[in-house]
Amino acid sequence: MEVTYTVPTDPSLLDPATLSEQLSEVVRDAMSWLATLSEAQAAQPEREGKWNAKEVIGHLTDSAVNNLGRFVRLAIRPHDLPSYDGDAWVQVQHYSEREWQHILALWFVLNQHIAGVIHRLDRASLANTGSIDGISVTLGFVIEDYIAHMHHHLNALRRWLPAK
Repeated sequence: MEVTYTVPTDPSLLDPATLSEQLSEVVRDAMSWLATLSEAQAAQPEREGKWNAKEVIGHLTDSAVNNLGRFVRLAIRPHDLPSYDGDAWVQVQHYSEREWQHILALWFVLNQHIAGVIHRLDRASLANTGSIDGISVTLGFVIEDYIAHMHHHLNALRRWLPAK
Protein backbone atom coordinates (compact mmCIF):
# COMPACT_ATOMS: atom_id res chain seq x y z
CA MET A 1 0.00 0.00 0.00
CA GLU A 2 0.99 3.60 -0.41
CA VAL A 3 2.69 5.39 2.47
CA THR A 4 0.25 6.61 5.10
CA TYR A 5 0.54 9.98 6.81
CA THR A 6 -1.72 9.58 9.84
CA VAL A 7 -3.20 6.96 12.12
CA PRO A 8 -6.88 6.06 11.81
CA THR A 9 -9.43 7.76 14.03
CA ASP A 10 -12.53 5.85 15.09
CA PRO A 11 -14.94 6.82 12.29
CA SER A 12 -17.73 7.44 14.84
CA LEU A 13 -15.64 10.35 16.16
CA LEU A 14 -15.30 12.00 12.75
CA ASP A 15 -17.58 14.65 11.29
CA PRO A 16 -17.75 15.36 7.53
CA ALA A 17 -18.21 19.11 8.09
CA THR A 18 -15.10 19.26 10.28
CA LEU A 19 -13.03 17.25 7.80
CA SER A 20 -14.25 19.48 4.99
CA GLU A 21 -13.26 22.61 6.90
CA GLN A 22 -9.83 21.16 7.71
CA LEU A 23 -9.20 20.55 4.02
CA SER A 24 -10.47 23.98 3.03
CA GLU A 25 -8.27 25.65 5.62
CA VAL A 26 -5.14 23.82 4.44
CA VAL A 27 -5.81 24.82 0.84
CA ARG A 28 -6.66 28.47 1.65
CA ASP A 29 -3.56 28.88 3.82
CA ALA A 30 -1.32 27.35 1.18
CA MET A 31 -2.78 29.41 -1.66
CA SER A 32 -1.98 32.63 0.18
CA TRP A 33 1.75 31.95 -0.17
CA LEU A 34 1.88 29.63 -3.20
CA ALA A 35 0.25 32.31 -5.37
CA THR A 36 3.14 34.67 -4.55
CA LEU A 37 5.74 32.35 -6.08
CA SER A 38 7.09 33.35 -9.45
CA GLU A 39 7.27 30.98 -12.39
CA ALA A 40 11.04 30.73 -11.83
CA GLN A 41 10.68 29.95 -8.12
CA ALA A 42 8.05 27.29 -8.83
CA ALA A 43 10.35 25.67 -11.41
CA GLN A 44 13.38 25.47 -9.09
CA PRO A 45 13.76 22.11 -7.31
CA GLU A 46 14.85 21.97 -3.70
CA ARG A 47 17.99 20.15 -4.87
CA GLU A 48 19.16 17.96 -7.73
CA GLY A 49 16.87 15.01 -8.34
CA LYS A 50 13.98 16.40 -6.28
CA TRP A 51 10.65 17.77 -7.45
CA ASN A 52 10.08 21.48 -7.89
CA ALA A 53 6.95 23.26 -6.60
CA LYS A 54 5.15 22.69 -9.92
CA GLU A 55 5.70 18.96 -9.56
CA VAL A 56 4.75 18.89 -5.88
CA ILE A 57 1.47 20.72 -6.51
CA GLY A 58 0.99 18.57 -9.62
CA HIS A 59 1.43 15.50 -7.40
CA LEU A 60 -1.14 16.91 -4.96
CA THR A 61 -3.48 17.46 -7.92
CA ASP A 62 -3.02 13.82 -8.92
CA SER A 63 -3.71 12.85 -5.34
CA ALA A 64 -6.91 14.92 -5.47
CA VAL A 65 -8.07 13.18 -8.64
CA ASN A 66 -7.35 9.72 -7.27
CA ASN A 67 -8.78 10.37 -3.83
CA LEU A 68 -11.95 11.99 -5.11
CA GLY A 69 -12.69 8.69 -6.83
CA ARG A 70 -11.93 6.80 -3.63
CA PHE A 71 -14.18 9.05 -1.55
CA VAL A 72 -17.11 8.69 -3.93
CA ARG A 73 -16.68 4.93 -4.34
CA LEU A 74 -16.50 4.33 -0.57
CA ALA A 75 -19.46 6.62 0.09
CA ILE A 76 -21.53 4.38 -2.19
CA ARG A 77 -20.38 0.94 -0.98
CA PRO A 78 -17.30 -1.10 -0.02
CA HIS A 79 -14.75 -1.21 -2.82
CA ASP A 80 -11.32 -2.40 -3.72
CA LEU A 81 -9.67 0.95 -4.33
CA PRO A 82 -6.94 1.57 -6.86
CA SER A 83 -3.50 2.66 -5.77
CA TYR A 84 -1.42 4.84 -8.05
CA ASP A 85 2.24 5.54 -8.77
CA GLY A 86 2.71 9.20 -7.84
CA ASP A 87 6.12 9.51 -9.50
CA ALA A 88 4.83 8.08 -12.77
CA TRP A 89 1.77 10.35 -12.77
CA VAL A 90 3.99 13.43 -12.31
CA GLN A 91 6.38 12.26 -15.01
CA VAL A 92 3.68 11.53 -17.59
CA GLN A 93 1.98 14.89 -17.07
CA HIS A 94 5.16 17.01 -17.36
CA TYR A 95 4.15 19.50 -14.68
CA SER A 96 7.54 21.25 -14.96
CA GLU A 97 6.57 22.35 -18.45
CA ARG A 98 3.16 23.69 -17.41
CA GLU A 99 2.35 27.23 -16.33
CA TRP A 100 2.51 27.64 -12.55
CA GLN A 101 -0.76 29.58 -12.25
CA HIS A 102 -2.62 26.90 -14.22
CA ILE A 103 -1.31 24.13 -11.95
CA LEU A 104 -2.31 26.11 -8.87
CA ALA A 105 -5.77 26.88 -10.23
CA LEU A 106 -6.47 23.22 -11.01
CA TRP A 107 -5.27 22.09 -7.56
CA PHE A 108 -7.34 24.77 -5.83
CA VAL A 109 -10.58 24.11 -7.74
CA LEU A 110 -10.31 20.33 -7.33
CA ASN A 111 -9.86 20.70 -3.59
CA GLN A 112 -12.76 23.13 -3.30
CA HIS A 113 -14.90 20.52 -5.00
CA ILE A 114 -13.56 17.73 -2.78
CA ALA A 115 -14.24 19.79 0.36
CA GLY A 116 -17.86 20.18 -0.81
CA VAL A 117 -18.17 16.44 -1.44
CA ILE A 118 -16.76 15.63 2.01
CA HIS A 119 -19.04 18.18 3.69
CA ARG A 120 -22.12 16.51 2.23
CA LEU A 121 -21.16 12.92 3.07
CA ASP A 122 -23.47 10.93 5.30
CA ARG A 123 -21.64 10.70 8.63
CA ALA A 124 -22.29 6.96 8.81
CA SER A 125 -20.47 6.46 5.49
CA LEU A 126 -17.16 7.41 7.16
CA ALA A 127 -17.14 3.87 8.59
CA ASN A 128 -17.50 2.27 5.14
CA THR A 129 -14.52 0.07 4.42
CA GLY A 130 -12.50 -0.59 1.34
CA SER A 131 -9.18 -2.05 0.42
CA ILE A 132 -6.06 -0.49 -1.10
CA ASP A 133 -3.44 -3.05 -2.10
CA GLY A 134 -5.12 -5.56 0.22
CA ILE A 135 -5.08 -3.22 3.26
CA SER A 136 -8.49 -2.49 4.78
CA VAL A 137 -9.27 1.21 5.27
CA THR A 138 -12.32 3.26 6.19
CA LEU A 139 -13.57 6.24 4.24
CA GLY A 140 -12.84 8.37 7.30
CA PHE A 141 -9.22 7.25 7.32
CA VAL A 142 -8.79 7.83 3.58
CA ILE A 143 -10.03 11.42 4.03
CA GLU A 144 -7.86 12.05 7.09
CA ASP A 145 -4.83 10.60 5.35
CA TYR A 146 -5.48 12.73 2.26
CA ILE A 147 -5.39 15.88 4.38
CA ALA A 148 -2.27 14.70 6.27
CA HIS A 149 -0.55 13.87 2.96
CA MET A 150 -1.24 17.40 1.76
CA HIS A 151 0.15 18.85 5.02
CA HIS A 152 3.28 16.73 4.59
CA HIS A 153 4.07 18.08 1.12
CA LEU A 154 3.06 21.68 1.80
CA ASN A 155 5.16 21.81 4.97
CA ALA A 156 8.13 20.49 3.02
CA LEU A 157 7.63 23.20 0.38
CA ARG A 158 7.44 25.91 3.05
CA ARG A 159 10.78 24.78 4.47
CA TRP A 160 12.69 25.35 1.26
CA LEU A 161 10.76 27.94 -0.73
CA PRO A 162 11.16 31.58 0.22
CA ALA A 163 7.95 33.34 1.15
CA LYS A 164 7.36 36.88 -0.12
